[in-house]
Amino acid sequence: MLDGLNRLLDFPIIQQDAFALTLFNIVVFAILYLCGKLFIRFIKKYFKEKQLTDKQLKIEGREIAIWKLTKQVVWVVIIYIGYLSLRLNNSQLNITHILNFEFFRFETFHIAVYHIFVLIAVVFTARITLSFLKVWLLRTVKRNQNIDQGTQYVYIQLAKYIVYALAVIIIFLSMGMNLTLFLGATAFLLVGVGIGLQHVFAMYFSGILLLLEGSLKVGDIVEVPLNGKDVVAKIVEINLRTSKIETRDGMVLVVPNNKLTHESINNWSYGSQLNRFTIPVTVKYETDLEVVKEILIRCARAHHSVDEHKEVFVRFLNFGRDGIELDVVFWAENNFFIEIHKSDIRFAIESEFKKYGISFPHTQVEVHSSPKASN
Repeated sequence: MLDGLNRLLDFPIIQQDAFALTLFNIVVFAILYLCGKLFIRFIKKYFKEKQLTDKQLKIEGREIAIWKLTKQVVWVVIIYIGYLSLRLNNSQLNITHILNFEFFRFETFHIAVYHIFVLIAVVFTARITLSFLKVWLLRTVKRNQNIDQGTQYVYIQLAKYIVYALAVIIIFLSMGMNLTLFLGATAFLLVGVGIGLQHVFAMYFSGILLLLEGSLKVGDIVEVPLNGKDVVAKIVEINLRTSKIETRDGMVLVVPNNKLTHESINNWSYGSQLNRFTIPVTVKYETDLEVVKEILIRCARAHHSVDEHKEVFVRFLNFGRDGIELDVVFWAENNFFIEIHKSDIRFAIESEFKKYGISFPHTQVEVHSSPKASN
């Protein structure tokens, strides 16, 4: 029975030249995997008991706990032990034989074991390159105040697309793919697909324009026409096909990029950081307008959002049907919650009007009736 078990374990699953991967190796790999999982669980529990998870390292702005870094080290050790276990039934083991084992080949294009390591190395290098670019950009922002958060986001997105595109090309070249033939073959396919997907390609092209042009950036407060009305929102993310905007209600809407490039968008954050806002007020005809003017200016200036260096003034708009129509004009930053600040100013105006006995006019409707004709 033991001889039968030994023959079963020695059954070669993959065999090439002097190298053989047997069922015994698979069992060893499975045991090592289970041991690694149990050891990692033990380490995580130990760190939690010792309250060591507060000690954290920062990579790309994301916090990674020590136990996570330790987990990665454990898996590296497990992989190395697994490699050593192959020597138990492969005395003349050569790592080159393993790396050159091919899963698939078609003329010059082939996929071998070493392509797995090439893929991991290229992706890891791409991520490290992006990390260095982010660090360099953050240092540049500190030295140059003209680069805001939105511009920084554009640079990072463009760098990400370029780096990952180069990574894909390097992987294809390592597999022996002829990129000239590949691009030529896909060109005809893209023409056919492009005819049927014009709208989708328009969104992608609009995304490239948004990233390169910079007229709309992450963090900008804009008025976007949606469903027949203008919606004030903040741009939180710009991708190639769609962008995400956050409304004042806290909802995140996904908007096609071609809507942002083809529609007329009012960008509050473009140019000056200050915008002019108004609050309309209607008072009765017998009201002292000088007192009203002084109250409106005082209430507007008292609010923290109103710029103190810009003039606050009151305009006489019209002799309205129900009273005298005025508005107070002030300057404030492109605040996402400006309507809340305007509401605070309205509360202050209403409170001051009560102190001075000033009331708002009610809508008056005159009804004329004619006497019924006598029979």
